[in-house]
Amino acid sequence: MKIKDLEIGYLFDFYGELLSERQREAFSLYYDEDLSLSEVAEQVGITRQGVRDTVKKSEEQLISLEAKLGLAARFKEISKKSDEIIAKLEKMKTPQSSAAELDEIIAEVKNLAEL
Repeated sequence: MKIKDLEIGYLFDFYGELLSERQREAFSLYYDEDLSLSEVAEQVGITRQGVRDTVKKSEEQLISLEAKLGLAARFKEISKKSDEIIAKLEKMKTPQSSAAELDEIIAEVKNLAEL
């Protein structure tokens, strides 16, 4: 699977419910089940070209939604920051931890809440 395919799949996780039922079905069969366009066409009862158009339109909608809403990017950023905070908190379990380190972590949590 190509990197672009992984990113499209990630966007589908966030915005898939905003696609039509037919788009979701074709997209899921094509990306999640890794069926060919012909196999998807057979399952959903449309032409191979119809499946290609549906999948392409779905991809464009997902990219457009992310461009407008940015939820996937925001989630990635929050996840990354959360991991960093957890690592710092784990480090603070030692007796050598300082109040300044704790203040830094508190500030990061406050910033994270604003994302």
